[in-house]
Amino acid sequence: MVLGAALLLGVVVADGRPVVFADTNIYTWMGHMQLRPLRYALGPLIGGPTSEATDPDLTDEPPANMRLRHTEMAARSPWFGLLLVLVTDLGGLWLYAALQSLAASYAVRALWRATVGGGAWEHLGVMALLAVGTTLPFFAGFAMPDLWAGVGLAALATLLFAPDRLSRISKGALFGLVAAAMVFHRSNALAAIPAAVLAVLVARGLWRVPWRRMAPGLGMFAAAVLAAVALQSGYEAAVKLATGDTLRSPPFLDARILADGPGRNYLRKSCAQGADWALCRFKDLPLDNSQDILWSGDPAKGVFGRAGAQERIRIDREQMRFVLSAIAADPLGSARAALRNLGKTLISVNLEDPLRDPHFYLTDPDWSDTYIADFVHDMGPCDPNERGCKPRFEIAPMAVSHGTVCILALVALGLMLARKSTRALVLNDRLGPILLFLIAVLVFNAAVTGVLSGPFARYQARIAWLPLFAALLAAKATRGRTPLLAPGSERRTGRGRPPAVP
Repeated sequence: MVLGAALLLGVVVADGRPVVFADTNIYTWMGHMQLRPLRYALGPLIGGPTSEATDPDLTDEPPANMRLRHTEMAARSPWFGLLLVLVTDLGGLWLYAALQSLAASYAVRALWRATVGGGAWEHLGVMALLAVGTTLPFFAGFAMPDLWAGVGLAALATLLFAPDRLSRISKGALFGLVAAAMVFHRSNALAAIPAAVLAVLVARGLWRVPWRRMAPGLGMFAAAVLAAVALQSGYEAAVKLATGDTLRSPPFLDARILADGPGRNYLRKSCAQGADWALCRFKDLPLDNSQDILWSGDPAKGVFGRAGAQERIRIDREQMRFVLSAIAADPLGSARAALRNLGKTLISVNLEDPLRDPHFYLTDPDWSDTYIADFVHDMGPCDPNERGCKPRFEIAPMAVSHGTVCILALVALGLMLARKSTRALVLNDRLGPILLFLIAVLVFNAAVTGVLSGPFARYQARIAWLPLFAALLAAKATRGRTPLLAPGSERRTGRGRPPAVP
């Protein structure tokens, strides 16, 4: 497991260093806010400040800026920020990249051993292929929650369909990975729930998998989702109690339907007819780029980024009514746009964000004095022009390479399923549901992220390693020395169960 993680981390080393993103700064800030009460409580013991009044490092923003922050903080997990701060305070981004690599290696090892067996050398071979041929190592070195999506989904597949081949320790560790994925980003739950329902129903109907086998995994999955809801709700309640503000999210749905066209057309028409949407003030802007709508401060393009706190709150309160009204005004156009965004996301494996040059963050006046600039410089200088920290791998060649691997993996999987001689070995009552789940999450992830946010490459690229992993599982099932159980054979014979994953 550790050597498998080292293979992933080796790619990060070859790339130069772990990579930051704009949201890394916000997550880190939220993590420090989480830790502040604990720091003050431990102040007398560790010789640190005991209150805000005695804290020399306190750099809170003015109240007006904090109100603006609160209108977008609900979109990000403070608990991921807490993990990021705790780990990087101990060992910087290199330690965080090592942690993510270890989590990925363990999830792969557990799923592999619980379904097709195999020893340490086989695991290393699988990890080497994933490291060389997929996007996995680049997200292992990315200081964002994206890595946990694929890791959590792989862990969930193991818990759902092979829980009886796991030790208690392994079940606990895999539950932790699933819970982390659910807590760190809500899109993971939105993609995992329909994929799990589909796979469980098909497993029950087609393979006659007994409920008692899937029940433990379903219970742990439900517990992870409930934990995510409770932790986020608890944080939001604490902020409201302390400040009186309700945490809100940026209007992602507004931005999506405006940029796609139906929302933009509806806004202009309804405002001309006397509607009083908060967005009417912006109706004459281009409104054709969701990123500009959300984040630009340019008066010629920006909406949310230019709005004050009260205006943002009003936009948020009107969001669902506006989106539903826009869809009702042009249902076919809205459906076409949604399918187009799903399709674009589904085929995207671009590493634009995990291979981003930090030069902008290090030189822009608004970013050069932030946590992410500190992260980059803590790993080493970037030369006087701040150009020396650019990732060594290029985005375009990687997109071609990883896209080709994904296509070949899916073709290989399809060929194995098309042949009668291998179909029964691949589609046994354990591996079959797992493969269905892994392929289903690719579609549901693209639907959730592409339709609700936009066809941004990072959303699908973060799990683009799953097709190769699925194809490798199927290949081992067809060529392994120990044949897998045919559907129902375990219930008839009780034999053939491999040892539990430790």
